[in-house]
Amino acid sequence: MVKQASIVKQYSERSLLNRAQRGITSVLSDITFLEVKESKANVRVNNKEVDFVLSTLISGKPAKFIIEVISQGEPRFVRMAILQLKEYLKRFKGSCGILVAPYLSDASRQICKDAGIGCIDLAGNAFLSFKNVFIERSGRPNPFAVTRLSKSVVSPKSSRILRVLLSSPSRKWYVEDLSREADISIGLTSRVKQALLSEEWIKEENKSFYLIKPQEVLNEWVNNYSYEKNLGSSFYSGLSEDQLEIAIKKECEKRKYRYGLTLFSGARKVAPFVRFMRLFSYIDGNIESIAKALQLKKVETGANVTLLQPYDEGVFYGLRDINDINVVSDIQLYLDLKSFKGRGEEAAQAIFEQRIRPGW
Repeated sequence: MVKQASIVKQYSERSLLNRAQRGITSVLSDITFLEVKESKANVRVNNKEVDFVLSTLISGKPAKFIIEVISQGEPRFVRMAILQLKEYLKRFKGSCGILVAPYLSDASRQICKDAGIGCIDLAGNAFLSFKNVFIERSGRPNPFAVTRLSKSVVSPKSSRILRVLLSSPSRKWYVEDLSREADISIGLTSRVKQALLSEEWIKEENKSFYLIKPQEVLNEWVNNYSYEKNLGSSFYSGLSEDQLEIAIKKECEKRKYRYGLTLFSGARKVAPFVRFMRLFSYIDGNIESIAKALQLKKVETGANVTLLQPYDEGVFYGLRDINDINVVSDIQLYLDLKSFKGRGEEAAQAIFEQRIRPGW
């Protein structure tokens, strides 16, 4: 079994090996002309141990399967395990290799396909292609509700790294420089770097690294984000949207608060797409004092102003002045709009096509 940084918490090493063996047997038992004759665990090969060797009969003819089990199915670990399997297969001529993991994404399964290696995960996804057999099962969800990657990368402070990388994907970074730019510790930056390397979303060259799959990174972040993470307060004002923008700017500057338009208010400044008659702005300060100064009336329904207390100061990364009004970055606009269902998703797509994609 390939040793990795951490074993999936739901399974001990022994439990994972047992479940892997049952999973393989279950898949192979569906093949009517295949009979499993013997299963040997921990077979020694050149001072290493093969997790399992299955001896079978396929249409009456002997066939062997060499099984390697890994505790993490991210692409980087899959490639490492495939290299190990191919070394084993040199010893077992004519045998087929199968990789088993708790969960394998589409990208990880494709790596196995390209390498000519079969794969099975504990969710029930599988790819096997040998002799007269072809089995492919996909689309079964990850049994682990929140992946290790999501926890380590999309948490508030960690996601500051994503902001920096997505703002200039081709730029090469050293850990120390990126930690300063993102304003987080070197230790946390290193951990996030390793998580991104595991997914092969960044490429490392001479200790520096850069983003190579910005779309996948952004999608992962979107799937774990909602603008409702921010603390929002809704108000009604008789002022027009333009008047409100100027008033908020003046009050925030007077108090030395950071602010930045977001959602539809920010979108109309950079890529006018849909009109939405409500002002949305982040304010890094006392929202109640701003509301009082502007004579905003707190309401449950009929609001035309929403002021957001940011869940992390990273929302202000890439803040820019557009026509003398502060607007959050295109990445932050996209995240907020994408989580605002309906018209927000349409506006997010316009931001992506007109502003974000061209920069990649």
